[in-house]
Amino acid sequence: MLNAIIASIGYAGGIVTDKILLSKRKIPLFRFVPMLFVFLAIFTAILLAKWGSVNLDLLLTPKYLFLVIIMVATAVTWNILYYRGIQQEDIHEFELIMLLSPMVTIILAEIFLPQERNWQTFLAGVVASLALLLTRFRHHHVQIGKIAWMTMLAMFLMSIESIFIKMLLDVLSPVSLYFLRTTILAIVFVFAYRPKMLGFSKSSFFLLLLTAMLGVVQMVLKFYGFDKLGVTETTMILVLGPFLVYFLSFFWFREKLFKRDVFAFIVLISCILFVTFK
Repeated sequence: MLNAIIASIGYAGGIVTDKILLSKRKIPLFRFVPMLFVFLAIFTAILLAKWGSVNLDLLLTPKYLFLVIIMVATAVTWNILYYRGIQQEDIHEFELIMLLSPMVTIILAEIFLPQERNWQTFLAGVVASLALLLTRFRHHHVQIGKIAWMTMLAMFLMSIESIFIKMLLDVLSPVSLYFLRTTILAIVFVFAYRPKMLGFSKSSFFLLLLTAMLGVVQMVLKFYGFDKLGVTETTMILVLGPFLVYFLSFFWFREKLFKRDVFAFIVLISCILFVTFK
């Protein structure tokens, strides 16, 4: 559980850093995304010597090779749609759509992963996801246009990828799986966008390194959570991430904090404690 909680903190820190780079520093997405994935791959490679492992005999069987291919194809597709959504969608509408992801992931895990079928954990995950959704949907309405549909597809594919990741963790350690995935995505995005590798200011370059390090912490520990706790329980704990973003935005960006957010946070903590001590 500690891994998933730290992953939530990494998520919150990464979102704040990304917001500074993309909004305040105005780094173009076609430069930001490839460079981010390059640094994600580099930082993950450092961890391979100690935490990397792979069952090569099983990985090279048709079943797992197919899972790798569809995982990579899914990840490339949803990342392209995801960043196009960030670039073209109003941020509050984009956020509302992406908040559906925990609920969809939990439902898909219940359907496709027999070992995840525990009604108590499933119910707690649904309640935690609803607590997050209801606080965000209160004052906003999503206009379903072309970009919104693309964002919804990205959200669904992101959830689908979690199922493939869980299956591949049978033959790859979390670090090895994330390195394989991130390296292939870095190659795809570098060739697709052909970004200028230099030209960042020193402070922006430092923030890019920081968000990459936070991304590795978040995703590797998320993979460990999938491996040890399961997709449902890990996803529920990761809902802490958006709440931490809201609270950080209150202290750092002076954005308004509503009582309903505090109430929903208490509901989420109660669900986590229920699953932990049930």
